[in-house]
Amino acid sequence: MIKNTDKHVTVGDVHSLNEIAKKVYDTEEIKEYQLDEAINQHPLSHRPTAIRSKLAYKQIMHELKHSSKYILPGQVCLFAYQEPKFKEELEYYDRFPLIIALGITRTKDGVIREIGLNLHYFPPHTRARILIQTYNVFKPYFEKYFNDASTKPNNFISYKKLKALMRRNSKIAFGVKMYIPVLRGITYNIPARLLSTAFYTEGHFSKATLQQIFKFWRQF
Repeated sequence: MIKNTDKHVTVGDVHSLNEIAKKVYDTEEIKEYQLDEAINQHPLSHRPTAIRSKLAYKQIMHELKHSSKYILPGQVCLFAYQEPKFKEELEYYDRFPLIIALGITRTKDGVIREIGLNLHYFPPHTRARILIQTYNVFKPYFEKYFNDASTKPNNFISYKKLKALMRRNSKIAFGVKMYIPVLRGITYNIPARLLSTAFYTEGHFSKATLQQIFKFWRQF
């Protein structure tokens, strides 16, 4: 646990999920904001995994408006995903991914696929490291869209860049997934001020339990 200090602004004096969701940060608070402290001092940090995940989902869905637009590179998004087209071929899949969007690609047939690093595939300690390092390295982008979700792409956030950031973690590829846009349902574009809440969501996995997913990650 990282202790709070006066010189950093994290969740400040807010102590409830609702207060965090409603707080609007001023320029100086955004500049001093520390995501690692916001995660560690979050009111969900000591709750059981299933409960904190449920509460985090509820708060995000209550606070944010959902969208069905294309996901842009650099955005952190939480969305519902319908049954994959080839679900029978998949060993497991997440029905509600939390991704750092990495852009789009096309299949050999020219069909568009959205690519994202699904943070739900990583245990909390690794998920935190990925999210915090991404935030710190690309802080000017996240600061610009701190209170309100981003509407512009950040093409500097790519799989290659994230892999370089996580050079000590060769298993980052485990979380890189492709998604069919028409199967993506309600989508929540997460503003930086709510990243610490989104962090506590867990995947809704089909064909595997959460603990099995983390075991697969360790074996990857």
